[in-house]
Amino acid sequence: MGKVLEFVDHNRERRFFLNNPPGSKLRIARLEDTFYKDKPDEVRGCSMFYLPEEVEMQVIGVIEGTSCPSDELLLMTCENGRLYAFDGEELHMVASSLLQLEYGHIEYPSTESYYNGQAFENMTEEDWAEVKQGAVGKKLDQEHEKLVESKKEKFLENLKSQKSKCSSEYGSIFRGEQSRSRAKKKKKC
Repeated sequence: MGKVLEFVDHNRERRFFLNNPPGSKLRIARLEDTFYKDKPDEVRGCSMFYLPEEVEMQVIGVIEGTSCPSDELLLMTCENGRLYAFDGEELHMVASSLLQLEYGHIEYPSTESYYNGQAFENMTEEDWAEVKQGAVGKKLDQEHEKLVESKKEKFLENLKSQKSKCSSEYGSIFRGEQSRSRAKKKKKC
């Protein structure tokens, strides 16, 4: 992947016409040159949550002139040499090698596409236990604890406020006053 990154750095913002899809162009770019520059987690998610196995992906450009659901069709490669395009909704395997790209041919939309979360489809209980015990699980636990702690004070404040409001509105029910008043009404009849 080192040579690919070198190529991207030396050719940033250059455009190449592609034969397929018709009328499309490849703009060489790094992540920071794309619509996704402020969404690195979304792009990182492509390597973790879409494919059956986690891979390291690197943005190499943007395909212009295609109709895709998002503003840009992001082109990435990974260590196995395949090219993937992210359209904001799905990850498409658009070429099996960089050679196909050199010949100006990618397949989008692709017959081989993946959706967010597909990586977890066939996980067993043992797989989930391993994830929970691993670095990802521990990180998620820490983030959850941090989130709970950051919201705890406000939550308790709201709970106290609701309890006070409930007590003032329905206090007679909880103190048994309503049942005593009903008993008095029954005696009068």
